[in-house]
Amino acid sequence: MGGGHHEHGAVPVSSAVSVTDHGYNALRERLERMGRTRVRVGVLDDAPKRAAASKTGEKLSLLEVAAVHEFGAPAAGIPQRSFVRATVDEKRAEIAADQERIAAAVLAGKLEPEQGAEMLGARVQGLLQARIAQGIGPALAPATIKRKKSSKPLVDTGQLRSSIAFRVEVG
Repeated sequence: MGGGHHEHGAVPVSSAVSVTDHGYNALRERLERMGRTRVRVGVLDDAPKRAAASKTGEKLSLLEVAAVHEFGAPAAGIPQRSFVRATVDEKRAEIAADQERIAAAVLAGKLEPEQGAEMLGARVQGLLQARIAQGIGPALAPATIKRKKSSKPLVDTGQLRSSIAFRVEVG
C-alpha cells in the first residue's frame, strides 16, 4: 500500500490545536466586574450636624436633616425640598447618556468598571450639589430668613451640600 496512502483512512496529525482568545476572556471579565459594581450617591454618612438643626435646639445628624428636606416634615411645618429624587428625575436623560458612554468605554477596555462608576458618581454628586446651590422652592418663611440671614433654602452653613458624596461598591 504505497504511494502516500494511509491504511484504513487514518489522517496524520502534524500539529497541536491552538486557541486564539481575541480578547473574549478580558471582555467577559470586564462585563462581570461591571455587573458587580455599584455607585451610591447622596448623604452617605450619618455625621452629626455642627449646629442645632431644629426649632427646639435639638442636634440632628446630617442624614436626618437631609431626609427632612428631601421628604418634608409637615408636622414641623417643613415642606419637601427634594434635592436627590428631583435632580435624578430632572436629569434622567443626561445621567442615562453618561451611563451609556461610560459603559461603552468600559466594554472597549478604555476604563476599568470602578473608574467608570467613580466618573458617574462624581457627575451625579455635582448635579445634586448644583441643585442645592441654585435654590429649591418653596421659598423660606420670613422667620426662617430672619434667623438664617439668607433666603436660600437648604443652604445655611453649606454643611449639607458638602456632605453629598459618592461611594463605589463592588460586590
